[in-house]
Amino acid sequence: MAVDYSRRAAEYDRGRADETTDREFWLRGLVEVGRLREGERVLDVGAGTGRFAKLLSMTNRVVALDSSEAMLRVARAKGPFECVEGDGHRLPFRADTFDLAMVVMVLQHLGDYGAALRDIARVAHRVVVATSDMATRRLGILEEAFPSLLAIDRKRFPPIPAIVDALRAAGFRDPLVEERAYVRRLATGDQLDRVRHRYLSTFDLLPLGEFERGLRFLEDEMPRRYGDRFEITARFTFVGATR
Repeated sequence: MAVDYSRRAAEYDRGRADETTDREFWLRGLVEVGRLREGERVLDVGAGTGRFAKLLSMTNRVVALDSSEAMLRVARAKGPFECVEGDGHRLPFRADTFDLAMVVMVLQHLGDYGAALRDIARVAHRVVVATSDMATRRLGILEEAFPSLLAIDRKRFPPIPAIVDALRAAGFRDPLVEERAYVRRLATGDQLDRVRHRYLSTFDLLPLGEFERGLRFLEDEMPRRYGDRFEITARFTFVGATR
């Protein structure tokens, strides 16, 4: 089942965006693993509300592509970068338009990520993918609250070796895989608010009633265990390649 982001576009960034984390973790990983140089042309595939396109547009020419017009309306207000509505499997660009394509937490949403990577290889010289390795993914207290969460995501997220194989099949050479540690500290109440607003797309895919039960569990248990400060620790995988 696909997740419909259009109905929550206006508040999408509320539970996800943190400019310090976006810049110091996500953007740094994309730039370093993607070997991005200032002034190069960048395609942000599945750009959503344009969080990363906005940051990169300060140094690079960026096009944000997403299939949701509602998400792109939010992105356009962040400018200055071009926003294009389109399908990640059939990119509306000429061959060799971009130096780098970045694909941040998007592959799990694509019906055929191999086809998408093949079309990315047509329009971009390099690619950098940011994803979660479900072979090692742990969610701490969220696993207690939502017992189905990891099982659902293990079906959705492509395994890292499969991504590497798909990149090679698309024509990219010598994929580089780099896992990076992620740490974010915030108020316990803020983390609960993120959950209430379903900051993980998988919340929409849980069995009937599981989200509500899990939220009640977290509202009772998190303040007891963590007081007023909560720390998120995770690891995310960046995969870069050149054709």
